[in-house]
Amino acid sequence: MKKENYVKNLGFERVAALGNGMNDRMMLKTAKIGIAIIGRERCAVDSLTAADVQVRSVEDGLDLLLNPGRLKATIQF
Repeated sequence: MKKENYVKNLGFERVAALGNGMNDRMMLKTAKIGIAIIGRERCAVDSLTAADVQVRSVEDGLDLLLNPGRLKATIQF
């Protein structure tokens, strides 16, 4: 709930959020772009379904954000 409220306070339409835990699911759903990270720790199923896209690592998620063309090809806004 705290993470979701933080995203709302920032202005959800301008936020990209990354996460993998059960406590990240509402943040991922609320953010304009929710990126679930399936790393060595794995990812909570609810966070996977709440996210717009899934990646293998934080670096892969940041790479998507740094290359908007790849992100646009991955998800529809």
